[in-house]
Amino acid sequence: NVYICGGKCEHEHAAVPELIEVQQIRQQIKQRVLNELTPIWAVSDEEMSKTCMSSTAIAIFPTIDETCKHFNY
Repeated sequence: NVYICGGKCEHEHAAVPELIEVQQIRQQIKQRVLNELTPIWAVSDEEMSKTCMSSTAIAIFPTIDETCKHFNY
């Protein structure tokens, strides 16, 4: 649940495993983007190829355009 609310609040509903999975991968991508000179699209491709996400998680995963907007590019 810490991945969904950032550990800032209590949730009384069941965790959604796909959202947690997406948040974990996004956090890995974010850390690499902040620490490396590799382009965002390359980091995203590498991280996505290393993981075995469910089809539901893949469907809700942000596109590279959405990811780049998050980093203000």
